[in-house]
Amino acid sequence: MKISVRSQRLFGKSCCLALLLLATSVTTPQAQSKVPREVIDSAAAHGSVLVLVGLNVPWQMESKLGIDELLSQRAAIASIQSDLLNTLQGRSYKLVRRYQEIPGIALEVGADALAELARLPIVTNVLLDRPASASSNASPVHVVRDNSTAVNAESAAAEKVPSTLFKRAAADGTVLVLAGLRTPWQREDQLSEVLLALQRTAIHDAQGYILAELAGTRFKVMRLYRSIPGIALRVGVDALKILEKSPAVTNVVADRPATTSR
Repeated sequence: MKISVRSQRLFGKSCCLALLLLATSVTTPQAQSKVPREVIDSAAAHGSVLVLVGLNVPWQMESKLGIDELLSQRAAIASIQSDLLNTLQGRSYKLVRRYQEIPGIALEVGADALAELARLPIVTNVLLDRPASASSNASPVHVVRDNSTAVNAESAAAEKVPSTLFKRAAADGTVLVLAGLRTPWQREDQLSEVLLALQRTAIHDAQGYILAELAGTRFKVMRLYRSIPGIALRVGVDALKILEKSPAVTNVVADRPATTSR
């Protein structure tokens, strides 16, 4: 049930929705510890682990900001990222990606750096970042074509937005699509009530992020899923171009119109 991604962008397309890390501000044992057990176990097993680090800095979606506020927010994010990297000097870590739009940073860390992240007040939490080719029982992203049929990663096209969708949108004006959203995900029957609520909040926030990016383009929301990281849309060519470039989107597939029962 995984969405396909470009394997050659193993790190560059790693979960850009680090803003979802802020959801862990709820006072739970998971939030208080900052570093989930799976992250610790992975570092212990492999010597290092890919992580997404949420940073404690005020943040708003850029679509809501004026140019001066946007530049100020990006400067604040860059500053706190630099503070974190300076603090980690001398420890086992590798910078994977710095985000300028959201308060997060992607790192590969060893046990010593992981312990430092857990201690630092500028870190809100740490999430496991799984490479696109990694197999896991906890699928980071997936979307369903309708109420029953899952889109399989192996059968999906290699590109994020297949060229056929652009052709159909150009010919017909719009096209029905399903967009997979980049956010960690587990089946809801495997989650506690608290984690289930956090996961649904993260999905909702990711959907809001995409809709903000699409502002000013030709699109219509067909369905907002709450249990899976996806969104159903009718989009024009301009909106498809936004989805193709969005770091929050894993891929886009054609959707079928709803059938009318008689």
